[in-house]
Amino acid sequence: MTLREIMADNMPSTTLAELLARLHTHGPDTQRLLETLSLYKVFHSEAFEQLEEKILAAMGLFYKVASPNSLYAFLIRQMGEAHRLESGVVLTPVQASVRRALGENQFISISAPTSAGKSYSIRDFIASENGDAVVVVPSRALIAEYLSVMRLAFASDKNVMIMPFVDHVFTQRPLRRIFVLTPERARDLFEMREQLAVTTFFFDEAQISEEAERGVVFDVLIRRVNGAFPNAKLVFAHPFVDNPEAQFSKHHLPENRAFARTYPYGAVGKVFVFGHSNGSDYYFSPYEEGGHLLKNCLTFEGDFAEFALSSGHSVLVYVTKNSIYNQSFLEGFSEFINRFDEVAHPKAIEIVSAIEHLLGADQRGHYSKMVELLRKGVVIHHGSVPLEVRFLIEEFVRQGHARICFATSTLVQGVNMPFDVVWLDTSRLLGKDDSAKSLAFKNLIGRAGRLTDAQKFDFGYVYTKNPQMLAERLEHSFVLSEASLIDADELPADFDMSELLEAIREGTFDEQLHIPQSKAERLERLEVRSAASAVLDIVYANGYELSRSLRGGSNRRARLKVEENLRVIYEASLDRHLRPGEQAIFHTAIGLMIQTFQGRSFSEIVGLRFSRIARRDQRHAGEAMFAQKANALPDASLENLFPLFPKGTLAKNVNYDAVVFDTYDYLDQVISFGLNDVFTAAFKIYYAFSNDIRALKLIELMRFGTNDAMQVLLMRYGFLPEDVAELLPYIQTISEKEIVFKPSVSDASQHIRDLTEWYR
Repeated sequence: MTLREIMADNMPSTTLAELLARLHTHGPDTQRLLETLSLYKVFHSEAFEQLEEKILAAMGLFYKVASPNSLYAFLIRQMGEAHRLESGVVLTPVQASVRRALGENQFISISAPTSAGKSYSIRDFIASENGDAVVVVPSRALIAEYLSVMRLAFASDKNVMIMPFVDHVFTQRPLRRIFVLTPERARDLFEMREQLAVTTFFFDEAQISEEAERGVVFDVLIRRVNGAFPNAKLVFAHPFVDNPEAQFSKHHLPENRAFARTYPYGAVGKVFVFGHSNGSDYYFSPYEEGGHLLKNCLTFEGDFAEFALSSGHSVLVYVTKNSIYNQSFLEGFSEFINRFDEVAHPKAIEIVSAIEHLLGADQRGHYSKMVELLRKGVVIHHGSVPLEVRFLIEEFVRQGHARICFATSTLVQGVNMPFDVVWLDTSRLLGKDDSAKSLAFKNLIGRAGRLTDAQKFDFGYVYTKNPQMLAERLEHSFVLSEASLIDADELPADFDMSELLEAIREGTFDEQLHIPQSKAERLERLEVRSAASAVLDIVYANGYELSRSLRGGSNRRARLKVEENLRVIYEASLDRHLRPGEQAIFHTAIGLMIQTFQGRSFSEIVGLRFSRIARRDQRHAGEAMFAQKANALPDASLENLFPLFPKGTLAKNVNYDAVVFDTYDYLDQVISFGLNDVFTAAFKIYYAFSNDIRALKLIELMRFGTNDAMQVLLMRYGFLPEDVAELLPYIQTISEKEIVFKPSVSDASQHIRDLTEWYR
């Protein structure tokens, strides 16, 4: 049926009965069917309400029909009882099918739309197992969500430890360990495989295997996992992928122990609206041929912006990262935000205060637009928001305090934060081709509509200025390649990547150092070992009092020598000199790394960098100081420098939030996910030659930012660096074996009591 036919239907009850019959036979197997149901709920709400319970039952949403009022719903609900878990949760047919597959097969690869519940089934399976488990997610943005969900699931179980990095502490307690990792950090598993009993690996958003560079890292991880943990269960989950079975051929996994299926079934409907250049808004259907043409549309009565932003709806606005940095993302929304009252709930206020402190925005002169917006229930979410802050932001959203969330492609990567409305302020999506962009688009609009426990059919709105492009994006399908980039005939042009692939193919990848043997051989050269020795002599010139060795104007030359020698090491690993843009990034990164060595907190580091860029000592006179924008290293294309703030930006107009985001990118993306891997390998090699214990101490320093034994152990137990100082007075004893708190912890602040509850 067309949009106009649905609106004009004089017998909606009859049509809905026909749709119910189709649901009973085929289930909610197309997005267009879900859209049709949504439109009937909008245009014929009374008729829809009469059949709503039956529709929910026919969709297999048994948990929504707890007390059925019709015989049909009662009978269907009874069928669903066969899928009731020990926890009392009744699974949908899709979830039940996934659970059966998990129990019967070693390799499982599935695809299902956003909100179908596939990830829930897999997480619940992990919860029911006894062995250790590893959840691999494609981005830093997803880690916060998974940690929160898993910790909530195991909140009362003190025998399950959930960590965002690999370690083996608290050995006195008989623990199951669940790690939530990115592909880059998952490599740490192999050093500890003898201490772990991993029975399940869950690779969520596994379509990352199609990305050019990160796809190689992902595929290398799969090969290594299958070799190191041959008996473990490997589970791949994707959204909107036509051939999930391709993961088996791609990674040479035996299909006689495998299960693959694409589930088309959705659970949440969508209603599509677009803003026309004539100033009016219109309903349209992207599934109808020519659905974007006005002759096929229906006028949306009133102003959609007013409906979405002033009627209590939660709205996700998709924007570019650049618009967040230059704050143009607020254009068209400020009028509505200015009308919002400040959040009043004590929990919301507490979260805002915590974020303000973590960002250093509670210090004089550090104005944060992000914090100001949070006070109005307006959230900013993207991959450069510090991880601890993302934890708090996502909790803010989950508790229902967010009115608007401005987000970038982090939501495309699978962060499960559904909203009533998805507002496409930009149609620019990342992807190597139309197929990849289509997948990203489907994933994004899948956030429209919250799947609730209420006995109602859930749907959301999607708003766009470009309905034709939206329709075209939804037409494309996404097919995984059958062969891995590892097995491609031609090596990539990038030397670092081609060296990695060649090592994997030829079996010359060093499992201990996590680098190709050819790179390890370069790091064994005399000039590299001499550079490593020079770094250690400077950093530990005064024993472990690092501030005396590195802080202040008198030690500026020492800091430059550290950078000079670390650059010798890094360039040797690449077998080339750094390009000018890479040099600028390297210079900034090492400066920030040295500040972490001095024990500075994130907010202190941001504050110092902001003061320099904004010329605070000169009362913000003139133009902002040049600051090199962060970018992952190595990148041989960076022939030129590129600024964080455009030339001509006045010092007084430097955006504090942009400095926060860029500094986090340096610490996380450039240092932690890039430089540290090379430096760790180099100093391990140096230690093997010299037996100089300082090399191991520097590796510890690069990972934790301190050589203080108690502080390091606290972080290894999963406490954030920002909380360590406050925790120290309450520690009685701590070792790899156990952590014991003093009785006085019971009188500590609520924050400290909450942090330590699981460990006590």
